[in-house]
Amino acid sequence: MTNSLKKHQGLVVAGTHSSAGKSSVSMGLMRLLKNKGWSVKPFKVGPDYIDPSHHKRACSQPSYNLDTVMCSKKYVKDLFNDIMCKNDLAIVEGVMGLHDGASPKSEKGSTAQIAKLLNLPVILVIDGKAMARSAAALVLGYMKLDPKLNLIGVIANNVNSARHADIIKTAIEHHTPAKLLACLPTSPELSIPSRHLGLHQGFEQKNDIYQKWAKHIESHMDLSPFLKLFKLKKPSRAISPAKQEPKRWRTKQKSGSYNIAVAKDEAFQFIYQDTLDFLSHQGFNISFFSPLHDAHLPANMDGYYFPGGYPELHAEALSKNRSLLKEVKKAGTSGKMILGECGGLMYLGKHITSETGKKFSMAGLFNFATSIKARKLTLGYRKLTNTSSKNKNPVLFGHEFHYSTFTVNKERTQWTDCHSKKPVVLKDGYRIKNCHSFYTHIYWASNKDWLNYLTRPTS
Repeated sequence: MTNSLKKHQGLVVAGTHSSAGKSSVSMGLMRLLKNKGWSVKPFKVGPDYIDPSHHKRACSQPSYNLDTVMCSKKYVKDLFNDIMCKNDLAIVEGVMGLHDGASPKSEKGSTAQIAKLLNLPVILVIDGKAMARSAAALVLGYMKLDPKLNLIGVIANNVNSARHADIIKTAIEHHTPAKLLACLPTSPELSIPSRHLGLHQGFEQKNDIYQKWAKHIESHMDLSPFLKLFKLKKPSRAISPAKQEPKRWRTKQKSGSYNIAVAKDEAFQFIYQDTLDFLSHQGFNISFFSPLHDAHLPANMDGYYFPGGYPELHAEALSKNRSLLKEVKKAGTSGKMILGECGGLMYLGKHITSETGKKFSMAGLFNFATSIKARKLTLGYRKLTNTSSKNKNPVLFGHEFHYSTFTVNKERTQWTDCHSKKPVVLKDGYRIKNCHSFYTHIYWASNKDWLNYLTRPTS
């Protein structure tokens, strides 16, 4: 198998920093170009779940994460090739600032690395508020840190007058080779509210917010020079892609042999699209259910997966659904495979303490309890090895991001983070029979042995 990258149309939307406006610009461009007839395929750099939910709403296509910390560079390129078809247009939203990643000394995990890996040109989104000639210095610095990066366009946010826009355009285009594509004025009606883990999720938004962003960009950017600069050519006719075996797993699709139910509702949303693709490819029959609204678990399941989300925002409603909570505990104690990640871990514990200090009982499958009252940020990539067993176990790559904490924990950790440095050693992962819980969001699709570990008989 070759490791070559096919040539696809596309671009990367990067920012100078978080909150520069790259998410809004990305979703606006996605909807705008979709409206103009392109087949837009969205992607997100890094481990984020929320931005991909907006991408899906903006262009009616699932968004895929591109992460060179949790996956190999080859896997990322194969994933991109698998998803992209002839005449598709890729729009890749970056993470944090353009050069921010897993290390201050290298490009690993950064938007810049992904742009170069996929051979895609870059738009840099800057916050133009209260800036003049310094905007050119800012752009030039981002270009010169990595001259191999193909940064060719700039969009300035928070520019509220024609004179200010002219100053920024003149400065950037005089001092740098980049073109200023648009100056976008501030518009309160276009803002998307945030909470402790980021923007409100895509399903919480009205569809017109994406249409408004598309119109906002189109009103302040000349589309013809933009298309010419990024060499984007709209296909003359739609082409239905031929179904091909994905190359990123190097195995043929298996027939359905394992039934898994995945929690999905307002409280549980954080699951990578690549995980769902991987489960289907490996012969898993996927069903969805709602811990909030369903009185009973789906029948005839071999396993249940509770991904992350916001159970703390729905703790009271989750707690009142006693029939489902009892069935979850019964399924776990009877030997069914159950996995909870982050929010799922919280749900499988004894109770969740809300911001106001009220306790809401949960499944009680594990002897720990969590709280959101005293917020404490835990953030970072994880590489987990099982230190509780002499058996050959997989190495798990994932990412941890939460503000909840344990208030009581009488369970013993099973996994240790290889990245941990003494004196602080990070540990995660709990097991009871065939039930597992992690604060880490595991990237299933790049951990092929993980499914075998989960589905093998309890030792």
